[in-house]
Amino acid sequence: MLLNVLNALRALMKKSLALTLAAALLAGLTGFIDNLSAARRYPEVSKQNIVGFGAWNRSQDVTTDGEHYYFSARTGLIKTLADGVTETAMNLNAIPRALKETYGSAHIGGISYHNGRIYAAIEDSKVWKYPIVALFDAETLAYTGEYHILDASLQKNGLPWIAVDADRGLIYCAQRDNAPALVAYSLETFELVKTVELSEPVHKIQGAEVYNGVLYAATNNDTQAVYAVDVLTGGTRKLFDRNLTKGSEGEGLTVLPTADGALIHTLDLGPLFINAYFRHYALPAD
Repeated sequence: MLLNVLNALRALMKKSLALTLAAALLAGLTGFIDNLSAARRYPEVSKQNIVGFGAWNRSQDVTTDGEHYYFSARTGLIKTLADGVTETAMNLNAIPRALKETYGSAHIGGISYHNGRIYAAIEDSKVWKYPIVALFDAETLAYTGEYHILDASLQKNGLPWIAVDADRGLIYCAQRDNAPALVAYSLETFELVKTVELSEPVHKIQGAEVYNGVLYAATNNDTQAVYAVDVLTGGTRKLFDRNLTKGSEGEGLTVLPTADGALIHTLDLGPLFINAYFRHYALPAD
């Protein structure tokens, strides 16, 4: 009996060592690839390279309640401490069965936190008939049972992101390709309130967050640029280009002042799609 236990422990240790070595190799390889484009990128305050299963869980967007980060994947949600790594809650099969069966919901995109809830943009991927915002409990990440269907005619090619503007009682979204305007719904009733024309179209927004009256948006355009949009006037300006390594995919962002001077925190997937970067930026000087 004791021999069996010892053999099992040895096998577990070997497996653990193999996983540790594999993670180290992946981190080294993906770090080397990322550094190839370092000279072209806007300077980061810091960055975290997350490989393997952790990257899969951080493949779409990120939001924050000021003390935790929440990440979305194609079908799941996770919650971490302020380090962005230590997971405290997980729902890997977050899309409710009822939405799958009734509307063909298949893909979680952008997310936004408000008042103890995670608001998640959910698409019937490649069909684009039912753009849905579903609400999840921020403590447990369990589905609350509440969802709202948005106007599909205003959401060409799906619903890649949403952003809560608590101060104005609104929730914003936009069409995916060359968005000409923000679309604003009531945060209380989800009725269409208005559209806000942008001073310049923004292509392929992947995630956005409202902070001090400004909507910050991360894109997957040619340079994976980050933009700032005045939510009242639609005034739009590029803040910086991420200029990720060729083949990478720019994902979403959140906004949170941190002790190291960072404010904007973005996600992206590496070109091999085996790692994700959680990057932290200060605002560029005007």
